[in-house]
Amino acid sequence: MPILLADPQIVELTGSDTIAFAQAQFSSDLATLRNGQWQWSAWLSAQGRVRAFFHLLRLGDDRLLLWLRGGTALTLRDALARFVFRAKVRITVLEGIHAVVGPPAPAGELAPSEIASDHAGVIRIALPGGSPRALTLLPAGAVPVDVDASTDARDSQALADIDAGLPTLAPALDDLLLPDWLGLTALGAVSVGKGCYPGQEIVARLHFKGGNKRWLHRIEFAAPALPAPAERIQLGADNDDGIVIAAAWSGAGQGRALVALRDDPARALPATSNEIVVQHAQRVVNLVRDNQ
Repeated sequence: MPILLADPQIVELTGSDTIAFAQAQFSSDLATLRNGQWQWSAWLSAQGRVRAFFHLLRLGDDRLLLWLRGGTALTLRDALARFVFRAKVRITVLEGIHAVVGPPAPAGELAPSEIASDHAGVIRIALPGGSPRALTLLPAGAVPVDVDASTDARDSQALADIDAGLPTLAPALDDLLLPDWLGLTALGAVSVGKGCYPGQEIVARLHFKGGNKRWLHRIEFAAPALPAPAERIQLGADNDDGIVIAAAWSGAGQGRALVALRDDPARALPATSNEIVVQHAQRVVNLVRDNQ
């Protein structure tokens, strides 16, 4: 049964300068994105920190949808508006839309970068991961039927996202983490060759000269309470720590999480902090590549 997600946060960009504006602001390369396709993308600060992470859907020559993974559409709209200047771009928040996640359509799995849409305004894209999933947007006024809106169902999708290495940018993480700390390079959300955009100089320097100190890992843990986004987990006697990105329960007192760690998973076996026992750590970039 499809699962009804929380209200999707979606920003729409329209106008003749839409593609040029997005190319100059966002971290992915829109030169490779055709109408009817989507890609992972992000909006960075000048210091290279991630301010927003989203599915970037190109629905036409002058229309983009930014489907946020965390944060609010209103906040992103207002922040982007300050950079429009004289560009012919209109930035609006789409409201009243429903989002569901479930298995691919009976006709078969969606291609990884393709958008399936119909005349009624339904939009569907596929998610990477071990189990095929499709995200579907239903236009305002369309009432989803035969869906599961329970907390348990939504928690199961949070766990599936963690297993697939797909982060969500909680408010506590806004403008805090570099793209590689969230695994965005592995997802193809960051370009080092397309030209200038906010944070591009930092991204390129770390890519070509090195110096990145953290990468995204998936850990399994035992704990009495779920660790919160941005919480620090102590790993070892040298006072190194991990930054929690997202966490979800996998059983009673057991869970899995995405954590930004220094790139040596063996150091997390075992360790304790704040009553969290880290049982296993795996570099998420390998998991993501295996699923692409």
